[in-house]
Amino acid sequence: MKRILAIIIAATLAVAPIFAGDVPTLVNLGFSPDSAYFLFGQYGLDASSGFPYAELYLVDAKRNDFVKDGVARFTAKSPLEAGQDPVGALFGLYRDRMALVSKFRIDHLAQGRILYLLVDGENPIDPISFRDLATGDRWTAILRPVVVEKGDEASSSFSIDIKLTTKAGVEKAFTAGNPTFIRNGVRGYVIRRILLAPDGRTLVFIVEKKLAAKGGDSVRYMVETVRIP
Repeated sequence: MKRILAIIIAATLAVAPIFAGDVPTLVNLGFSPDSAYFLFGQYGLDASSGFPYAELYLVDAKRNDFVKDGVARFTAKSPLEAGQDPVGALFGLYRDRMALVSKFRIDHLAQGRILYLLVDGENPIDPISFRDLATGDRWTAILRPVVVEKGDEASSSFSIDIKLTTKAGVEKAFTAGNPTFIRNGVRGYVIRRILLAPDGRTLVFIVEKKLAAKGGDSVRYMVETVRIP
């Protein structure tokens, strides 16, 4: 596992940008061999304190829920020196959860296939329509948020309506997310990526959630998973 950690460190340093403020960098850490479990992390600098933070999530993709002890968070107690990278906070979390990662046999190279990607700087669109270039299938996804704001406070929920039209013309409609699950402090959502798991049967929506704050909204990432019927 030490060798795997070293590979992840090298790969992340090579491709991950450094963000100022409370906007994290997302890291796809892969699926288990049967695509039943998905691991991702995020890290950045806390806007109010300037301290590095990191979060690590191990998701049961079939249940759309976290595994037991699958959520880990860390915030440093001091700021970084100039030129240093907050990714170290994520490496520390990963080191502490290596036994759990090994138990669920996460393969860091099995990251799924990106079906949709919202590039930084582009405006989100709704509905999202795209074609899977590998299969010829066509997809439509509609994000349906419900947001309640009172002064500086906010709460919200969302669901995602999905329509799949296969190359053969077969249509399937289904829903991801739970519209009855209320998230306090969240004022909005944006679908950032849509992944197809290696099994070809599981969709992973990586969703940006906007956290309400007096000094300006912060960002965190979450995932919603759904099995293709």
